[in-house]
Amino acid sequence: MNVKIGVLLLGAAALFAACKAGRGGPVPAVPAGEEPVPEAVSLPPLSGAPAADAGSPELPAAAPVPAGGSSVSGGQSRAGQPPALKGVRGRSGMGVFTGELDPVNYQTADPELLLRMGMEPYLVSFIMGERRFKAGNYEGALTEYCNAIALKPDFAEARFSRGRIYHARGELDRAITDYTAVIKAKDDFAAAYNYRGCAYAQRGDQARAIEDYTMAISLREDYGDPWFNRGYSRRERGEYDEAIADFSKLIELEPDNAAAYNQRGTAWYYKGEDEKAIGDFSQAIKLKRDFSLAWYNRGTVWQTLGDAGRAETDLAEAGRLGYGL
Repeated sequence: MNVKIGVLLLGAAALFAACKAGRGGPVPAVPAGEEPVPEAVSLPPLSGAPAADAGSPELPAAAPVPAGGSSVSGGQSRAGQPPALKGVRGRSGMGVFTGELDPVNYQTADPELLLRMGMEPYLVSFIMGERRFKAGNYEGALTEYCNAIALKPDFAEARFSRGRIYHARGELDRAITDYTAVIKAKDDFAAAYNYRGCAYAQRGDQARAIEDYTMAISLREDYGDPWFNRGYSRRERGEYDEAIADFSKLIELEPDNAAAYNQRGTAWYYKGEDEKAIGDFSQAIKLKRDFSLAWYNRGTVWQTLGDAGRAETDLAEAGRLGYGL
């Protein structure tokens, strides 16, 4: 069968399904409906707790299996060339919880009223940006974030939110510049390290991505997104044992995370541990019955093992659920 080697994309523009403290996906961390995107600006489903797998690779297609045999010969590479990164976990909603900035209800307050109450103009612009971001007006949000930064260049939260919009538009250099400025202003901003790692990974620099994910983890060990993303990058580098360790930690933090089981199952498969791969894909399916990619992956492993009947059943279910459409 003709199979693409790649990544299941849940985000609107093959982005990173990004990654804030809290969570997503597979981006994204982080994770998860899609908001309408105006003027060709695509933002990923950034959610706090990934309900879907935004960065799960398909397993490589197995060759047709002869009766009673396996298509994988001893020593043959399981993974081939690793697929390009198109998704990591993220979160939905606004850049930060602006309710922490001021007790005023920013979602309904008029900006002129906020100014008359004595709120700093840079905060008013930021609050309006967050409101517009939440409403799906990303161009308007970008304008407000730029205004806030012009008034207060070291305003980390505004730079973080602006960086996410640049990131979603594929302007990785600009995004990295903003994330780096956030880190310079607030070196304990774990989400900025995680997002910058995502941008580096998209540029193909998995080593720098892993450094940033590791820093995010050191700042906040219970932050699931960088565990997910670091596992993904490690698997891309062929570091399967390390990737499995990261996904296992994520499962410890989030035992009902179907995406984490699917990711770990893929790493087991690439390592040649077929039975463990099937166990993880089965758990992913148990947690999320409509998880078409997990059905597909398990079917591929059954095919590799020469179990044509089970392979056919799983692959048919993956197709029924819309896999590959």
